[in-house]
Amino acid sequence: MAYRIRRKDSKAQASLRRITREQVQAAIRSLDTAALDTASAIHDVRKRLKKIRGLLRLVRPLFDVYRHENAAFQAIAAPLGPKRDADVLIETFDRVVAHAGPADADTFATVRQQLVQHGKAVETAHDPDALLRTARSALQEALLRIATWRLADDGFDAFDTGLKSSYRRARKAMRAAGETGDDEAFHDWRKRTKDHAFHLRLLQPVWPGPMRAIHVCAAELGDTLGLHHDLAVLSEYLHAMTDVDAGVVVAMETPIRTQQRALERRAHALGARLYAESPKALTDSWRRRYVAWHSGS
Repeated sequence: MAYRIRRKDSKAQASLRRITREQVQAAIRSLDTAALDTASAIHDVRKRLKKIRGLLRLVRPLFDVYRHENAAFQAIAAPLGPKRDADVLIETFDRVVAHAGPADADTFATVRQQLVQHGKAVETAHDPDALLRTARSALQEALLRIATWRLADDGFDAFDTGLKSSYRRARKAMRAAGETGDDEAFHDWRKRTKDHAFHLRLLQPVWPGPMRAIHVCAAELGDTLGLHHDLAVLSEYLHAMTDVDAGVVVAMETPIRTQQRALERRAHALGARLYAESPKALTDSWRRRYVAWHSGS
């Protein structure tokens, strides 16, 4: 099940429907086996919903029900987030402590205890079985709607404006992150980079080898920015704790910030390569390659 366009799809609209249908069906299969590993099933479903929303953003300018469908898939994903987010907090904490060194492990033990308790509280507040049943029902409803989806254009014209807009927003977000150094700016850059990575995968057949290599860069940048965001969320959560000594929180900020600065340097190095072209140059070159690929050249 390839997350990409195919030459044998009759139209761009056919690609949109097929790819979305495949992702929805795969998500349903994950939910049907969730009893074996609920956490993995939820993680897989959330990833597939992100892929779907990335695809919808690619065709957004020509997809008249974009706003409705994007909100619908976002609504399916939202209830599945808290448990995964609680697990990521603990994973991020463990990475910070591992980098800080064993001497600090005992100092930060109370923080981890709080994070574990938070995770248990989240699990208690959100019945996994009920969440999965609701998600499955919503995905089944989405399958019925997909067959009615329409795009206002075909060929590369179906992708051009959305690709250009998404890429331009990513470059703008990169500049904002560099200028402000703000955690929220880096998070926005991450979201825009994730979109571009999805679009690289979707359009990879037009130039397989090089675009696969570019996607590797985009994926690495997205992962780097994701780790940066995880650290920002951990920092925010630490400062919201009321029953952990303030000195412990302050002490933990040092390794958090140290890791974030290293991630920022790595992100800017990757971003400089990934976003070197102008939006127009990028879409013009992809259009030429699309035409050559689609004609069978």
